[in-house]
Amino acid sequence: MTASTRTMQGRPNYYVVLRYNDSGGKRREKWIPTDIPIKGNNKRAIEERRKEVLIEYENQDLETKTEVDLRGDALFTDYLLQWLETQKTALADSTYQVYRYQIEDHIIPWFETKKIKLKDVSPAILEKYIEEKVNDVTGNTVRKHLVNISKCLKGATSKGIIRYNPAKVIEWPKLVEYTGAQVYNESQILKLLDESIGDDMELMILLTVYYGLRRSELLGLKWDAIDFEQETNAGDCPQPKRAIARVRDRRNPSAQKACARRNF
Repeated sequence: MTASTRTMQGRPNYYVVLRYNDSGGKRREKWIPTDIPIKGNNKRAIEERRKEVLIEYENQDLETKTEVDLRGDALFTDYLLQWLETQKTALADSTYQVYRYQIEDHIIPWFETKKIKLKDVSPAILEKYIEEKVNDVTGNTVRKHLVNISKCLKGATSKGIIRYNPAKVIEWPKLVEYTGAQVYNESQILKLLDESIGDDMELMILLTVYYGLRRSELLGLKWDAIDFEQETNAGDCPQPKRAIARVRDRRNPSAQKACARRNF
């Protein structure tokens, strides 16, 4: 068994991470939250805590200990973050980043203020989450949040930590079929480009308008990934490759005209 200290994006305090082999010989991790803040000169304090945790767990059945901890005081937010960490190696990086955004920017902030324990997550609580969230985002987006919540709770159910998955017994927001994007006309694009002058997003807006890039394609763009003369992918980045393929055939005529008229 080994112990190390780690930080997690969006969390103010250090974690101690135990690595051990389970009864089947499979390598496992257990993330243990601490009350030691990342900010400040706390390296000595977290190192002492790391040693204490290692001694505390070294002579115990870690799998049994984990279950007892989770049945007791574990907050749903802490368990959700541990679950998210286990998905890192199981998912494509782009998918993992989407999961992380949904969890850290939407789900965690809502549950964290309420201090809800894992064992106390109920259909009524999830229905309240849906009721409040549909005022901020679309029902389809809330469904994506519920997918992550349900997967996390399913794992807790399979481990015997909770009796059932409450996300399976509630009514989810109705799925609204995507009917296609509303494309800007030439005058709207010119107004958008003019309004973006001097803004930090100006270049990103220009590239998006002119080439019709998706958000993920734009954020994944690298200088060495594209041959601008041949309009081909010069590297192994899949996002620009798809983007360039679409640029050839699906350029927005209104965007082309608008960009041609604008003085760069």
